[in-house]
This record gives sequence, C-alpha cells and structure tokens, in this order.
Amino acid sequence: MPRRPTDRNPGDLVKRRIALASLAIALALGLFPAKATLGGTLSGGAGADYQTGPHSQSYRGALLFVSADTSPGELTLAAIRYGDSRLGAGIAAFANAGLNLAPSLHLRVIGLRAFGDGGFDSWRLRAGPELKLGDQATVGAYYLHQHDDAPESFDAGGAEATVPVSSKFSAQAGSSYGRWTSGEITFQGMLGGTLRAGSRLLILGEVDVGRNVTTASSASPSGGGGGIFGGGLPLPGQLGGGGGGSGSQKTSSESAIASTAQLGVRFLIP
Repeated sequence: MPRRPTDRNPGDLVKRRIALASLAIALALGLFPAKATLGGTLSGGAGADYQTGPHSQSYRGALLFVSADTSPGELTLAAIRYGDSRLGAGIAAFANAGLNLAPSLHLRVIGLRAFGDGGFDSWRLRAGPELKLGDQATVGAYYLHQHDDAPESFDAGGAEATVPVSSKFSAQAGSSYGRWTSGEITFQGMLGGTLRAGSRLLILGEVDVGRNVTTASSASPSGGGGGIFGGGLPLPGQLGGGGGGSGSQKTSSESAIASTAQLGVRFLIP
C-alpha cells in the first residue's frame, strides 16, 4: 500500500523540496539564453498573494518568477513558498505555457506541483485553447485535473473571458463545473481584474462564488506573457469546500453557496 504523508522519511521530504526549488531556479535561469536565441523578451520579478475562504480558511504565498515571450509562444515559471491555514506551509513550482497555433489561436497549459512541510503533496494540470478577439479581448475553455494525498482527485471544465477596460485595467469573468471522486459537485462563477498601478507594479484581484468553490483561474504569476488572466494567484491546495480533497473535513455546510476572495501584487523587473 502507498505510504501516507506521515509515514514518509523527513530526510526524503527535505531532499525533494530542495530538488524542486533547485529545478525551478535552474529552469528560470535557463530561459535567459532564449532572449538571444529566439529573439523574444524576458522579464521577471516577485510577488505576494493572499486568499480567504469559507470556515476562516486562508492562504498566503510569496513567489519569484521569470517569463519569456518568443515567437513560438510564451512561458512563465515560478517558485513559491506558501502557508495554508488547513494544510500548513510548503513549497511549490508553477508553470504557465502558451503555444501559438495560429495568429489568434493559442494552446495554454498550466501546471502546479506542491510539497507541504508536513508531507502533503498535490498537483494540478489545466489545459485548453484561447482565442484572441479584436482589441486584445480573449476567450478560452479548459479542462482541469487536480490530485492530492487525501486521496481525492478533481476534474472540471470551464470557460473564461478577459476584456481590457482601459490601458491600465483588464476585467475577467468565467464559470466552471467539476466533480470530486468522492461525489461532490462544484459549480461556480468568477470575477477578477488586473490593475497596472505603475510601470513595475500590478495589483490582482479575484472573487469566486459557488457550491464547493475552488480556485481554477488561469493565473500566470508574471502578469504578462499572454495568458487569460494577466496576473496570477497560483494556489497549491483547494481552498473552500470541494469534498474530501486537500485534507478537508466534510461538513453539512459544504453544499451551501460559498465564496473565496483573492488579492495579489506583482513587482516586475523588465
């Protein structure tokens, strides 16, 4: 039988976290030659996120990221240190890639791998097409799969749209429907926005409302390089209801309508 998180060797966990952080940094540094090789642009920076949800749950994260934008597409990588009120602290690696299939059509793939200090492991993968409309508006659809040590897995499908309201602010809206392997159903709507508060500062916000609400937006930590949501709030766990996943405790209130709110900032380095 597979070992539970509490059965793991603490030394192995430390080695895995060091390897994960080293890999994220190595991949980020490896992007720098892409600017000269592919003729693209390169940027990076740091950020911080906060999220609150039902039952006084909360998430805090700090991250370093790098983004490359080239003719084949764009890629953002991030290394994250987070603290979750339910899951505890941990580290995570985040990747957001967009491949240009046609002048207005892109394929976006987003992955997140998290390791908790207490042994909790989770990963999520999201993929789907994006279509650019006039004036840089974007619509997209996606499939999302998430798995953790509960052990539970989650599958969902959804759609999102982003519309630039002004040169400094973009609004985002979306909806999704999903199911946990334990049988719980999630459906929710999302509203968000990205404000360029300065040449090197982005402020991000998002509100999700629904049944067994969970975070599934197409967040990109850099706030650039394409992406439906020009910002990013990558969360290693599932904050909210959503069945037994992420170590949640089932309660009679999980089927009620609930909400989560997120706030993030990004400091950009050109």
